[in-house]
Amino acid sequence: MFDDEAAARLRADRERDGYFFPDYGRYCFAGVPATLGGVLGVDLPGDPLPDGVVADVPGLAGTAPGDDADYDRVCHVLVDGFGYEQWRREIAAGRAPDWVDDLAETAEVTPLTSVYPSETAAAITTVHTGRTPAEHGVIGWDMYLPEVDRVVQTLPFASKSGEPADEAYGVDAGDLFAGGSIYETMAAAGVDSVTVQPTKAATGAYSAHALAGADSRGYEDLDGFRSLLTEALAESDPGTYCYAYLSNVDGAAHESGTESDHYRETLQSVSDAVSAALADVPDEVADSTLFVLTADHGHVDTDPETNIDIWEHDFITERMRRYETGAPDGYPFAEEPEGGNDPGDDAGGDDRAADGDPLPPVGGARNVHLHLRPGTTEEVIEYLDRTFEGRAFTREEALDRDLFGDRGVSDRFRRRCGDVVFVHRRKAVWRGDEPGKLGYVGWHGGLTPEEMMTPFAVAPLSDVI
Repeated sequence: MFDDEAAARLRADRERDGYFFPDYGRYCFAGVPATLGGVLGVDLPGDPLPDGVVADVPGLAGTAPGDDADYDRVCHVLVDGFGYEQWRREIAAGRAPDWVDDLAETAEVTPLTSVYPSETAAAITTVHTGRTPAEHGVIGWDMYLPEVDRVVQTLPFASKSGEPADEAYGVDAGDLFAGGSIYETMAAAGVDSVTVQPTKAATGAYSAHALAGADSRGYEDLDGFRSLLTEALAESDPGTYCYAYLSNVDGAAHESGTESDHYRETLQSVSDAVSAALADVPDEVADSTLFVLTADHGHVDTDPETNIDIWEHDFITERMRRYETGAPDGYPFAEEPEGGNDPGDDAGGDDRAADGDPLPPVGGARNVHLHLRPGTTEEVIEYLDRTFEGRAFTREEALDRDLFGDRGVSDRFRRRCGDVVFVHRRKAVWRGDEPGKLGYVGWHGGLTPEEMMTPFAVAPLSDVI
């Protein structure tokens, strides 16, 4: 059952003027690893979810390690992008897949806030480490690494032109985030871990570190997912954590939005694959397995015709920091503006041609990090406030209000966070050298309830199949 009372409390506590802030340390997605580790008696980083989240689940006394639990296995299925608000909406409209509808009746479904940013790169790193973005240091899909003066795509661990980042820039994927994987900690405690993910997510430089200690298995399609998940559970020994990840719903939302036929057809296909996989698990395994379904974030639908190309705003681009070593070869940038605004004495008084190419916005289109020239932060915030409908935070303001986490802030995070973090109320704000992304309908990363509210559905696996 959906916990609508918890949803109402969350909105009352965490929503301010339409912006919905993370509830770190309480009802937050960052507490999922510590909670599921606790079921298996393993102390993982982070704060477990409140005991009330599992109060009505048979066989669970609480969420902390040492609390009595009648389960020796955990199956955690993460459906990327399937937010709490979208799940509630599909059921209310009578168009949810049967298994998803039934799960909402069988399981306890508690709303959690995502982390900020409500982006896959930041949230999935939290899943694998148990740490908040402020701790692990992954601030979005695109991230500027000052030590090499280059922007990388984080989870693919690639340059913007698609080359492996270690080969292109000589950086080590082990330095991408702070803290080890939860799977190493579980292995040290005698708990086996199996991960089931798309092949691209199961392999590569990032995954070698994020999945260290786990038996990582990759699939090519939903049929492959179904067979791998069944196999992982059916062959598991007592004391096993199984993590299964699906990206299909997120992709459909990006492409067509969450109100589209494509979105609903994809949700149906994913639902069928999960239900089929679980149905083939032997009864003796299902009886001792706790099933959990989560999402890293939801989506807000935007209008691609009105999404904002930040390269068209010379006032901002002229105040961006410049590449210290020159822009990477083959990477397209905005052309030099004709008769653009002079950034003034605080920005050095030089035009773009003299200073070279601006360091592009990083993070994501709903989590825009601007690395700025000295002395320009306040005027850029003033420009953002008068030009767009959104919220702009200085790095210090973001840290003061625990936007990225309420625990220790890593040096990695401090080096990578922009001078300004900008969140538009409803639109995507990105650079025109990636026109495909400006054409997305569904977006995430920001602070709307649609993006920030995620489900934590929990039930005995024997009740779900």
